[in-house]
Amino acid sequence: MARYKHYDYDQLMMVPVSLEEQLVPGTLEYAIHHVVEELLDLSMFDDRYRNDETGRKAIDPKVLIKIVLFGYSRGLISSRSLERACKENITFMALSCGQKPDHSTIAAFVSSLDKEIEPLFTKVLLICDEEDLLGGTHFSLDGLKLSSNAAKEWSGKFEDLKKKQEALERKVKEAVCEHRSADKRAGKKKGTDKKRRELRIKRLKQKADRIDKFLSENEPKIGARGKEIQSNVTDNESAKMATSHGVVQGYNANAMVDEKHQIVLYGEAFGKGEDSSSMESMLGWGQG
Repeated sequence: MARYKHYDYDQLMMVPVSLEEQLVPGTLEYAIHHVVEELLDLSMFDDRYRNDETGRKAIDPKVLIKIVLFGYSRGLISSRSLERACKENITFMALSCGQKPDHSTIAAFVSSLDKEIEPLFTKVLLICDEEDLLGGTHFSLDGLKLSSNAAKEWSGKFEDLKKKQEALERKVKEAVCEHRSADKRAGKKKGTDKKRRELRIKRLKQKADRIDKFLSENEPKIGARGKEIQSNVTDNESAKMATSHGVVQGYNANAMVDEKHQIVLYGEAFGKGEDSSSMESMLGWGQG
């Protein structure tokens, strides 16, 4: 029977580790570190992250960008998973220079990138071009269906949504009548049943009002053939799309990739399921 040697945890923690040596040339983590530290101009973040006079010193945005980029490449797309990786994974520790940003710091940073993400992406592409990483002769285009934060049940043509609204309003009236009858039988005593009925009425009314507001503020969506297509009350830019796992309410995320080095040159999400409908827009960017 094999015997396993038991190591003292404190002794293991005493093993010297050079974080710099964890970033081996030729690896993705080394490339991310080199590009962010040596080539990217991140002066756009200076004003937001300069707090030398008050409070705890902010974590350098370079560190956060490296953590996020490497995390995404490894399938870590939540702030809590990235926080944990910075505490447990030696490669993340090397990229973060031993710092351990918490999930709230990472989440706030990602949420604040709306204005900076486009110029940052452009700078990365310019660097790739300077380093002769773009073949420039052949580009590949493909799409992926992604679910949005919207339910298929809230989709339909305007006539369908109007019928759904009317059905909800009927349910509200029925629930109110039922509520009143129950109050009379119970002598208007307060209790769990009464609260449950009140909550049901409130939810039904909110759903009916939501559809009514949507119909009054939006116009029917017209498809490529000139006929009305389904709208969605929650996210009207999304659409129903067929996937290998069934129909989803979401987007068709398209990406254009350089054949030689597999670098993403452009990406955009479309509320149309057919790749052909978004091809003109994607190719127009590539030609520009």
